[in-house]
Amino acid sequence: MHLSGKFLCLLMLLPATVCANAQSLGGTVTDCEGRQPLAGVSVRIAGTSGGTATDANGQYHIGNIGAGLHTLEFSFVGMASVRKEVKAERGRQSVLNVCMDEGALGLGEIVVAAKSPVQHVRETSFNVIALDAKVLHNTSLDLSHALDRISGVKLRETGGMGSNAQISLNGFSGRHVKVFMDGLPMEGFGSSFRLNNIPVQLADRIEVYKGVIPVELGADALGGAINIVTSHRRRTYVDASYSYGSFNTHKSNLSVGLAAKNGFFVRFNAYQNYSDNSYRVKTRLLNLETNSYSAEEYWFRRFHDNYHNEAVVVKAGVAEKPWADRLQFEFTVSREKQDIQNANLMKIVYGGRERSGRSLIPGITYEKRNLLVENLNLRLAANAGLARNNNTDTLARQYNWRGEYRAKGFKGEGQYAMGEYDNRNATLAANLHYRPAEKHHFALNNLLGGFSRKATDAAANSETSTAATFMRRTNLKNVSGLSYRFEPSGYWNAAAFCKRYDVMVRGPINVSATSTASYEEQERTFGTNGYGLAATYRPTASLQLKASYEKAYRLPSENELFGDESLETGDAALRPENSHNLNLNVSYDRSFGKVHSVYLDAGLIYRDTRDYIRRQIEQRYGGAYYTNHGRVRNYGIDLEARYFYGRRFSVGGNFTYQDIRNMERYGIGGRELIYYKDRMPNVPYLFGNVDANYNLHDCFGKGNALSFGYNMRYVHSFFRDWESEGGDIIIPRQLSHDLDVLYSLRDGRYNIGLEVRNVADEMLYDNYSLQKPGRSFLIKARCFLYKQ
Repeated sequence: MHLSGKFLCLLMLLPATVCANAQSLGGTVTDCEGRQPLAGVSVRIAGTSGGTATDANGQYHIGNIGAGLHTLEFSFVGMASVRKEVKAERGRQSVLNVCMDEGALGLGEIVVAAKSPVQHVRETSFNVIALDAKVLHNTSLDLSHALDRISGVKLRETGGMGSNAQISLNGFSGRHVKVFMDGLPMEGFGSSFRLNNIPVQLADRIEVYKGVIPVELGADALGGAINIVTSHRRRTYVDASYSYGSFNTHKSNLSVGLAAKNGFFVRFNAYQNYSDNSYRVKTRLLNLETNSYSAEEYWFRRFHDNYHNEAVVVKAGVAEKPWADRLQFEFTVSREKQDIQNANLMKIVYGGRERSGRSLIPGITYEKRNLLVENLNLRLAANAGLARNNNTDTLARQYNWRGEYRAKGFKGEGQYAMGEYDNRNATLAANLHYRPAEKHHFALNNLLGGFSRKATDAAANSETSTAATFMRRTNLKNVSGLSYRFEPSGYWNAAAFCKRYDVMVRGPINVSATSTASYEEQERTFGTNGYGLAATYRPTASLQLKASYEKAYRLPSENELFGDESLETGDAALRPENSHNLNLNVSYDRSFGKVHSVYLDAGLIYRDTRDYIRRQIEQRYGGAYYTNHGRVRNYGIDLEARYFYGRRFSVGGNFTYQDIRNMERYGIGGRELIYYKDRMPNVPYLFGNVDANYNLHDCFGKGNALSFGYNMRYVHSFFRDWESEGGDIIIPRQLSHDLDVLYSLRDGRYNIGLEVRNVADEMLYDNYSLQKPGRSFLIKARCFLYKQ
């Protein structure tokens, strides 16, 4: 660890001093129904710019205020605002506890960033945006498409429902961006329970951390992190929905909650997705007699791309007990089956290849505030997952896009496979937060994760096995962090942190010096330290400035190390990525009169990354593999602007530009690389979104609402290969438009919506040649009943 990092960690352990003479205000904010603490509630002193936000435990503190009577204003997305008077007595802390009731949300109103449920993070120095997922519950979106509407976030898909989907954030995509659910990483959840098949109804809000990540998440990430926060409110309700759309697409969801007065609660959620994915694509045709591809491209309908998945999530526990604020047990079971229509190159088509997966994930969460001493809060969370995957490629055939085929002399359309693999995963997260005094916050976090894979069907694997097939594949990693945050006032605060990364990888390593592979089972370990600083300052109540820096590391994921046993090949010898990350941000949020408000945000990023892990496509068979690339540098900018006219109308947009270039000058043998300072290939560098919503309240009856929505996405063209090597293959410019109409009756109890995606029927690609669906229609009905 560098001297600066050691010095930083020592500074964080110095005793804090506090001025005890000033008067202050404090208390806890909960929801009135379940008495659950509300994090991120904005707390303002009326008539002044002073204020703060509640922390993760619903607690707030405002110091250095004048003695006398003050009016506090409490505001929170989805809750009715509260105004309370409290008297600040000289030299003492006055306590005011508040509960908040739910307020009405207009259909189609998407609240991003300003005054969001993660306001307590925005008031600190972390660059975070939040999407209130509740306002999207009447749409058919999954979690990945909901994320696609956030500034700086780009969803990259390889096809329709069930296809591979990667989230790009500030130029980093795939596994450079860590995804969490309720603070636990989703890496071990299995392919049948992932962002692009989980309905948005499962989320309460979505948090997107750009750049520096708080130690509470325990993340080893370079591009940022995404945390899916599910609802923790205790209430009795039934939420059922069904949708039907183009390409024989069906989606259904049932959610039931029960809350008892003695603190017991249970939540049940079941959902399913199905689609034929029978949309048309334009590609080249293979002549089965000459084994050559046509020069021209033709339109074909996908004929082997059915997908379905089902999942059940059950959570039960108790809350508000002397020994636990929340003790929750949960169990998730899911499965999926997918036909594989094509390789990573569209022209290579299959007619019988398929994969399937099943997963079981039990988990437990324990939370206790004021553990042993006041303001010491503990959170423990753990889960263990078993995911069983089957990959089948047995036909001795070669297909073309007409569905015609010819016999081959060997089994397998791509690479013969008939194996079964078990992926086992376990995660334990422990977090302690301590506030010894009003201005000082300490956090200690540890995230331990383990992964193993083994072949379980010896008879099936024996036909396709190599020396590496039955070698152990294990990955054990631990990320621990310590942070200190100083909040002297509502105008500025600063944080410092250090992290420790440790990993052990065991797996097959190719030790051959020739083109013939020779594998040995080897074990490799790695350990290092990271550190960072962050600060924010509010010159006025509407203007906020932020700056943060982190020396970050990202440990290779299981797919990068061991592949997916289907279309991707891993490399157990991959080295962890490391990067210097710098973020600068300025945001402006202000209301004018009673109905007008604006939100503006601009962010600058800098990344200097070493041992960058790059995904590449093998051209002959269309498979993918991973390599360490050396050095990559990225300069980028995010811009967002949004205007609200009360709850009637909103319009906004975001724009992202990133200059990601290869800075590795010399290759093997000291030869200068021709693509030195080229843009990194197959990475979008300019994209943006525009959205607008118009809402009519009390339409055709009191408590009814009609909403019209529009969303536009743009991605500039980019090269698939290195430009200086004569790369003439370009992923073309993408421009798509979506429309939706939503009608809600009786304050949201009964809802029906119509969506049109890709209105202009454009040819859309996120990756070279892998075309996404054209124009599609979808209708959705939803019923939401709850106990008052």
